[in-house]
Amino acid sequence: MIKQEYFSSPIYYEDKPEWLDKLNKLSDPYIADARKASSEVVKKNIKEKGYKNDIGQTYHSLSLIDDEDFSFFHDYMAKKSRWVLDDMGYDMEKYSIFFNDSWVQEFSFNGAGHHWFHTHSNSHISGFYFLKASKFTSKPLFQDPRSSHLGLKLKEKDSEKVTNACDLINYEVKPGSLILFPAYLSHAYAVDHGIEPFRFIHINMRAIEKDILKQL
Repeated sequence: MIKQEYFSSPIYYEDKPEWLDKLNKLSDPYIADARKASSEVVKKNIKEKGYKNDIGQTYHSLSLIDDEDFSFFHDYMAKKSRWVLDDMGYDMEKYSIFFNDSWVQEFSFNGAGHHWFHTHSNSHISGFYFLKASKFTSKPLFQDPRSSHLGLKLKEKDSEKVTNACDLINYEVKPGSLILFPAYLSHAYAVDHGIEPFRFIHINMRAIEKDILKQL
């Protein structure tokens, strides 16, 4: 029989190592502030729950959107996000692209940092740019968006192979890896063991009808 694929969910990947030095330097003070802000939470957990350190902490910066030093990065991500939606088949002549979110995030040195599966509301494109990563650090995971498939899933012949039966996909990333994907894809991060530094920028973008913008 002829096999035809429908209702696919694309994930777009490229390498941009030329940004690493600049974006890491720009991100350092944001992560330092995030660590400082979370220190009180850590102290409270140590006192009230008996934690010994900052294990499991993820340091989430304030928004990068209004920082002009990041404008080259945001301009490129907006351009690429528009291209992705156009490539997926959407009529982007009718829409303008705007940032909902942009922040830098780092997992604690003591390990166990992770994120469970989630999506971001009012977004059409989500993306990651990896500033610090290795084969020893966490991996981004993507979940099958077909709810009917998840509820009726059969046992896979070989869970190590990428097939139509998969309900999870993970990516091996390195510093400079850039990933864009439709924001309806639920994503997560596997537990990071704190062996090496793990840092990335996360963006979310929204397409708004130009006709609506004219009315504002």
